[in-house]
Amino acid sequence: MKPQFKNLIITLAAGVSLAGNLRAAQINLVTVGGNATIKLVQDRIPHILTGSALTVNSTNSLIFRYTGTLGGKTVQWDWNLTGGAGAILDIANQHPVTLADNTSSIPVHATTITAPETVNIDPSAFTQDITLVSPVVFVKNAGPNNDLASITNLTQRQAALLESSGGTLPTAFFGGSTNSNNIPANALYFVGRNSSAAVRQVADANIYATGAINYTTNNSGQPILYLDGLGNPSGAGSGSEVVNIVKAIPNSIGTVAAQDIGTLPTLSYEGVPYSTSNIINGTYPVWGYERYIYYTPGTSALAPSNDQLSLIQALEAAVEDPTFQTTSSLFINKFVSYGAVNSNVQRNIHVDGGPITSAIY
Repeated sequence: MKPQFKNLIITLAAGVSLAGNLRAAQINLVTVGGNATIKLVQDRIPHILTGSALTVNSTNSLIFRYTGTLGGKTVQWDWNLTGGAGAILDIANQHPVTLADNTSSIPVHATTITAPETVNIDPSAFTQDITLVSPVVFVKNAGPNNDLASITNLTQRQAALLESSGGTLPTAFFGGSTNSNNIPANALYFVGRNSSAAVRQVADANIYATGAINYTTNNSGQPILYLDGLGNPSGAGSGSEVVNIVKAIPNSIGTVAAQDIGTLPTLSYEGVPYSTSNIINGTYPVWGYERYIYYTPGTSALAPSNDQLSLIQALEAAVEDPTFQTTSSLFINKFVSYGAVNSNVQRNIHVDGGPITSAIY
């Protein structure tokens, strides 16, 4: 062999080896989920990625990408947090999702407060790491021009009735005011999440509701059906969207994750006001476990790689960090440490809205 060709072969081989090393140093991960904990995620990721940079999708802020490095390896971590219930289906059915740059890819990992069985997915193939407890809260329009001032509590039957009523029930049915002739004339509107949302599934499971018709407003501020892209009754795509709709409709009540309450008044459920202490003592039941879900490594080719698992576990550790959970305003009074409730109240992790007991499942 001529020396120049031998050198060329050696050079090409070195180039191939270098390219392989570069690919090995790249960690790509696609995560889907609900947005009940989006503020926690976006706070914690910069703490685990060196030189982290955030890119947000041009049309949907729930779709974003973080880049940076972890352990000397370059990371591209894509997130699509448009629905926690839908996320489980995306993982199970290997459904491609939209990324920050409007390309698409199949997700490997999901974050959600919905149990797989809620969306008819067998959980046996998955690992479920519980990171925290995420409360769901009823909020109402703050007024003052509404009939809700005297409505401070919802019973289970009232909550289920409101969610399935189509927004036509009078406020007086829920303890609100009547008109001058003592006739309950004004309707009370429910503002809920769409069926792909984990918050919607958790709320429905806890109040024993089987469905909902949700409302938004048109340009004149009048209630109209909230329809999905196919013209079917749907619901809001995020907690912040629910908040904006509730603020726009005077006689309205909505459901949100606790991180989205903001300045809206909250309602008690079955006489128990929302508070993290009432979750810890087992009296406030409307909550779900935040799960990090992925195919169990070693049992499926769809499971995360070792590098991908290192990213997932790094984020879990950052979210569960005791200093963060006890000092950050993003966590305090909005979420509950799993350790705080673990010795006091328990639910079967496979069932949304199941009985609260002291048993360990």
